Amino acid sequence: MSVKEFLRRILVPVDGSDSSLMAEEITAVIAKKTKATVTVFHASSELLLGIGYPLPSSLEKEILGQIEQRGEQIVNDALALFKEEGVTADAKMLSRSDPADSILNLSKDYDLIIIGAHGENEKDPYALGSETKKVVRHTKCPTLIVKKISPLLNLLVCIDGSEHSIRAFEYAFKLAEKFGSDITLLNVQEPQIYNISPKTATEIGEKILSKAINIVGGEKVKVDKKIEFGIPSVTITEVAEKGNYDLIVLGSRGLGTVRRFLLGGVSDDVSQEAKCSVLVIPAKY
Repeated sequence: MSVKEFLRRILVPVDGSDSSLMAEEITAVIAKKTKATVTVFHASSELLLGIGYPLPSSLEKEILGQIEQRGEQIVNDALALFKEEGVTADAKMLSRSDPADSILNLSKDYDLIIIGAHGENEKDPYALGSETKKVVRHTKCPTLIVKKISPLLNLLVCIDGSEHSIRAFEYAFKLAEKFGSDITLLNVQEPQIYNISPKTATEIGEKILSKAINIVGGEKVKVDKKIEFGIPSVTITEVAEKGNYDLIVLGSRGLGTVRRFLLGGVSDDVSQEAKCSVLVIPAKY
């Protein structure tokens, strides 16, 4: 399957924040490389009127009108950016809806979501906002969380030997073919095994990496192998920062709602803590 075939339609939620603007820029770059079409989406949350008491109907109408006008301006600015970049784009808007739920419902018809890490009210430049976090945890669509503008030439792909991590590698490999990117394939071994037998831990890591390359690899993309030892989420984010990677790519196990809320997961922790952009490929993709 070519990149063009598996990346035909991209959904980019916009809210006018700096993070959203970065997502638009990355979307334009990816869409031009893959010839994908883009849908710009904006949802005006009904929570904006949640002040705890009813408003006079005239005032409520005025506020809703201002919110709608602002939403239209955000969408029009995004469409103008894509037009300037030569990217085919359309738009969808919803009023008084939950943004994350709306994105999740729409995402069934798309091949990739590209979303800013957080909205305009968040202070931490890297942590995920509540809406982005909800989308990443529950979507079945590959989701690129944009934290900074980068050329996507240096990819860190995380492999643990599972089927979902192999799918993440396959996805990253197709992108790398299109962008001319290099890939570092990373396996993180738990420290307990290393403490008992460093040789065994290293051999396990080598087998996992070699198997993944045999399944996915090709001559068009440079793939380096890397084995580390430690807590997976912490180690991945440390390796990404030290190596100045543009993008972390990893699979999500797709835990059920309750288990995911209680237990989190490597993809959750990496998405939250990483300082570079993160691409999460759901297990059910």
